[in-house]
Amino acid sequence: MRRTRACLNGGMPVDGRTGRTAFLFSAGAAPRLGKSRELRDSFPVFADALDDICARLDPYLELPLERVMSADDGTRTAALLDRESFAGPAVFALQVAQYRLLHSWGVRPDMVFGQASGRMAAAYAAGVFSLAEACHAVGTLARLLGGPPAAGPSSARPDGILDAYGRTLATLHPRAPRLPLLCDVTTRPVGAETAEPEFWVRRAPLRFAEAAGLLHREGVRTWLELGPGDGLTRQLPDCLPGGPAAAFVLSRDWALLRSGPNGGAQGP
Repeated sequence: MRRTRACLNGGMPVDGRTGRTAFLFSAGAAPRLGKSRELRDSFPVFADALDDICARLDPYLELPLERVMSADDGTRTAALLDRESFAGPAVFALQVAQYRLLHSWGVRPDMVFGQASGRMAAAYAAGVFSLAEACHAVGTLARLLGGPPAAGPSSARPDGILDAYGRTLATLHPRAPRLPLLCDVTTRPVGAETAEPEFWVRRAPLRFAEAAGLLHREGVRTWLELGPGDGLTRQLPDCLPGGPAAAFVLSRDWALLRSGPNGGAQGP
């Protein structure tokens, strides 16, 4: 894809850069909504998307997700985000809302990568699951992680939880990715294995350097991380041949991403 004073997939100007763009869906610390308040207040698309996703996830949770994400630091409600049963849904909700905001501006990736709790948001972005299916999967896992045992003592063990999660995934109807989706388990592009429930329940070691190297070999030169932090893009200089010069990271300054020249470009 040529990109000299061109637009990123028809939406965002990127000055003097060539190559493909990857969105990275990370598994950072659970997001608190207060830290995204400006994003919510400034962009109705983001606010509407986040409200929609939280409402879809609420039936699986003990408390409304938006209430937990927006709770004041230091409160018992805010502390719930330290639990996997709330952290996973919160990361998913934020990432998908960010993705839908970017999509509304015509900012789209050429490839996507999801790590750990970011895997399901990446799968949604790649078209593997509908939003309803992805929310059902994320919500079911949250309920299994946070609720009392539903099938005897064995259901509380990690293998019991994953078995139950796999049974839920088997009821979904995944499709082949419409965008190249890089797997954090194999660090290879995902294909027909999206139809296998066990693919989505596998735990993976942190192999981002391998994933970044493959994306770079596939022509990715522009990177944008979605989620609560920038832990993956900060690693790029140590992962890519050429070091910092090879990592053209898009700043998550949302006003610049919407309309600024150079697409909010910055070094990592």
